[in-house]
Amino acid sequence: MSGLPRTFHPDPGAAPYRANPASTHRVKFDARVDFTNGGYVEAKDFLLDIAGDGVAPERLAEMIVSAMNLLRAGPVTITAMRVVRRGEHDDAEPARMPAA
Repeated sequence: MSGLPRTFHPDPGAAPYRANPASTHRVKFDARVDFTNGGYVEAKDFLLDIAGDGVAPERLAEMIVSAMNLLRAGPVTITAMRVVRRGEHDDAEPARMPAA
């Protein structure tokens, strides 16, 4: 998506994110969430299931906060995002735990 990076202030009352392993598309993104009480978390090449073949960046910001259950989330800056079909990336199979 062009026009990035952009910063959003997610609506605390937004619909919660629900993962859907049967979805045909996912959004792959890089983002930073700043907390209202200091600090931040960053995501690189993170994937979330989406309904359909697109998602607005404003909704993605809400999905990030909900999916990660981030309390005291403040502004969310999305620096990259693209929609991919399930299986077109390296998560076609569940991750395996390393051998002990």
